[in-house]
Amino acid sequence: MIENEPNELTLIFNSDKSEDKKARAFVETITEYTVKTLDLKKQALTETQLAEIANKMGVRIKDLIDPTYKDRFESKDGNTIDEVYDNDLLTILKQEPILLHTPIAIIGKRAYKYDSAYDLLNKNTSTDGVLSAMGGNKEEQRS
Repeated sequence: MIENEPNELTLIFNSDKSEDKKARAFVETITEYTVKTLDLKKQALTETQLAEIANKMGVRIKDLIDPTYKDRFESKDGNTIDEVYDNDLLTILKQEPILLHTPIAIIGKRAYKYDSAYDLLNKNTSTDGVLSAMGGNKEEQRS
């Protein structure tokens, strides 16, 4: 399981992807959170962790697949990604982590697809009642 405290940020990335490396560089400059990184090139996720990430993101397992790689899922019998069972997708993602749509930021108990530094700063970074110095809230903005 990937458990974070409200003031912790875990970035899941793949160092084989250039955009992921840029995300890592940005995230490591954030001082408001304790930052942890998980490079899928060096450390694999389990099926349970992948399912947990999908749950924290509020998406289906198939939504974890990088759209760039969806064509890899056409099987010999013509099945597409929509016809593959979740358990099979989790096994595939575990075995081929390059297929995971990274980077993913986990802040507290929520996970987000990291699209850009700007996007991350504008996400709901107030998790579990803990206020983020990155995003702030109305009470902080009034002071």
